[in-house]
Amino acid sequence: MKKMKKIAALFLAGAMVMSMAACSGKSDNKTTTAAADETTETIAESTAETKADAEMGPIFADLVENGVLKVGIIGNDPTFCFHTVQDGKDALVGFEVAGMYEMAERLSEYLDREITVEFYESDFTGCMSALQANQVHFVTRLSPTDERKQSWLFTDVYHKSNECYVALKDNVDNEKFTGTLEGVTVCGQMGSIDITMTQHLYPDAEIQELGMVSDLLLSVKNKKSDLACMNAVSAAMSIAANPDLAVVDSLTWEPTDEFDKGCGLCMAYGNEDFADWASGFFADITEEGLWAQMQSDAAAQLDETALEDFIVE
Repeated sequence: MKKMKKIAALFLAGAMVMSMAACSGKSDNKTTTAAADETTETIAESTAETKADAEMGPIFADLVENGVLKVGIIGNDPTFCFHTVQDGKDALVGFEVAGMYEMAERLSEYLDREITVEFYESDFTGCMSALQANQVHFVTRLSPTDERKQSWLFTDVYHKSNECYVALKDNVDNEKFTGTLEGVTVCGQMGSIDITMTQHLYPDAEIQELGMVSDLLLSVKNKKSDLACMNAVSAAMSIAANPDLAVVDSLTWEPTDEFDKGCGLCMAYGNEDFADWASGFFADITEEGLWAQMQSDAAAQLDETALEDFIVE
C-alpha cells in the first residue's frame, strides 16, 4: 500500500512539473525546481524501501507478506509450555507462549502490520523436522552448542536453569549415584542439553534418549532408567505430580557456560536480521521486568490439569 501511494505521488509530482514547465516567467522556474527536487526525494525514498525489502531475511519477508509468526515449540514442559483449561477449553500457556504473543505484538508495531502467532507443538525431533521443512520460522528453547551453530543460527540466550536428576524416592540414596555414575542408566530428552551435560559430567553413565518429559518419568518408574535428567523447572513439576519421585540433591548442578549456554531461538542461517531483532526483544522484556513477570504468571497457572501430563503410572 505504501509503495502504491508513492507511485501515485510520483505521477502527481510529475504532472505538477509538466504543468509548471508550460508556464512562463522566472518565478515559475523556482517552483518547478522545488517540485523536481520533491520528485527526486520521493523516488529516492521508494528506491530505498525497495532495497530494504530486498535485503530482508526469509522470516521478515514472510512476516511482511503473510502476517503469521510460525513458532516451533517443544511441548509439555511447564512452566515453559503446557496445557490448561481456560473458559472450558484447552489452552496452550506458559511463559514461552506468553513471550511469543508479546513478540507478535511488538513485531506488529515494528512492521506496521498485524502479526498473529501460530504454534507447532511437538517434541525435539518433530520441531526440528518442521524447521528443516520451512514449516516454522524457528524452534524455541534450544541450546546454542558449537555443533548446532555449524548448521543453525541462534538468538542470544534468554533462559538458563540448574540441571537436576530425578529418581524414585526410595532410591535417592543409591550408593551408585556418585562419581562418574558407572553402572547407572540415565534417560533424557532427545537432542537436549541435559543429555550433553550428563555425558560430560558422568562419562560412565549409560544414556537413553527419549521423547517427552513424561516418557522420562515413566522410564524411571518402570525401573528401565535409574535417573531422569532435566532442568530444574521440569524437575519441580515432575515431583509435584508424582509423590513417589524425588530430586537427587547431591547431583543437582549449576551449569557453566562451558556445558550449558542456556537456551535461545534456533533458526536457519540467512535470518541474521530477525535473530538480531529477537535478541533485542528478549533484552528489552528482561530489562522491563516483563520476562520475570511472565514466568511468575505461568507458575500461577499450574493446576491439576497442567500437571496431568506429568502424572505417570
